[in-house]
Amino acid sequence: MVVVHDIERSAPADGESSPTRPLTVSTCLLTAAVAGAGLTVAAGIAVLSYLVTGADGASSDAVRAGALVWMGLHGGSLSVSSATVSLVPLLVPLLIGLVLWRGCRWAVATSAATSRLLPAGLSTTAAALAGATCYAVIVALVGWGVEISSVPGAVDIAVLRAAGLSFVAAAATVGVGLFVAAGSWAELAERRPPVGAVVRGAATGVQAMLALSALTLVVATAWRAGQVLTIGADLEPGIAGAVGLVLLSVCTLPNAVLWTAAYLVGPGFAVGAGTVVSPDGVLLGALPAYPLFGTLPAPGPPGGWLSLLTVAPVLAGALAGVVAVRELGTAGWWRQALHGGAAGVCAGLSLTLLLFASGGSIGPGRMEQTGPLPAALLVGVLTVAVAASAGAVAYGALCGWRPGWLPRPRWTHRPGWFRRTA
Repeated sequence: MVVVHDIERSAPADGESSPTRPLTVSTCLLTAAVAGAGLTVAAGIAVLSYLVTGADGASSDAVRAGALVWMGLHGGSLSVSSATVSLVPLLVPLLIGLVLWRGCRWAVATSAATSRLLPAGLSTTAAALAGATCYAVIVALVGWGVEISSVPGAVDIAVLRAAGLSFVAAAATVGVGLFVAAGSWAELAERRPPVGAVVRGAATGVQAMLALSALTLVVATAWRAGQVLTIGADLEPGIAGAVGLVLLSVCTLPNAVLWTAAYLVGPGFAVGAGTVVSPDGVLLGALPAYPLFGTLPAPGPPGGWLSLLTVAPVLAGALAGVVAVRELGTAGWWRQALHGGAAGVCAGLSLTLLLFASGGSIGPGRMEQTGPLPAALLVGVLTVAVAASAGAVAYGALCGWRPGWLPRPRWTHRPGWFRRTA
């Protein structure tokens, strides 16, 4: 049973009572406020674009267009002419998740420390589920209100998909956020050191993999900057169109980073049916005129040095295992391999979820299949897990067992090395 501890609250002033609002109510208020704010911003940007460009039609059409974009950002498949667009620019969902995460501190601080009806752990779970349900209901009502799809019978499917994805994402974000904000995570990590060590190792592995992928994407963009600028210039979007194109490119940067991660893992990703972009070779067809596609490598067999990039997931996995063992400090190679492998599996599964969420349809026909290949998901988990186990055992060998002729490296003596400080 998870025990929820009260976080530090300022002492109430004279005549001021302590918070008595249930945590469930605070969480529902938080999710409703975030959903309403996001919808308002999307509609406001659409109306502003309508006024600046002087587009034909009523302003209500611009509000509906903003609501449709907001639904698309939550996983609702948008129907544009004969094409279905289901790829979600991940920057906006990540920002929404960050706001929800930070708002969990407010929800805990403004709520009663305990529930009168439920135990502490169940109260936190109920609050997370209630908040996620509130968010999903708002998404569903907006989707049905604006008729997200013009295809008969497709509205319900698109709305349920968006509401379901929103519920799962909001429940996970708010649940973990409340767990951390209430102090339960610190208490659990103190009582169960292996759990804390594995989670910190997994988090380090995911961060390392994303950092290496982002660095690779930056280098590829700089290397092919001319192609990227040429594609943008050929579109001749105008001022308003150029601003929209830049915003769309920025919003899809997390997708590009994750597609780069799929490339580094090995199997690669697809940009249309029958295509593949991987270290073993590049096979492409006709591509939409989108600036980020200018960073793709040229079709054909790659240079020999590109195969060196596949060492990235090995490095990330090894780092996850080292951090897990360093945090735990267990003896025995099999315990080190077990905890390192657990950190690697958690890191690989987390990375798999991110890779899965980064793909989707971006057009009709062959462009309905874009994103990381399914093989990349499995290979990523196995590679990171095996590398984490090996890294944990190797680190343990350096810190513990060593032959007399092999001096122990000085950096293994540093108590703060690879340890996260408060």
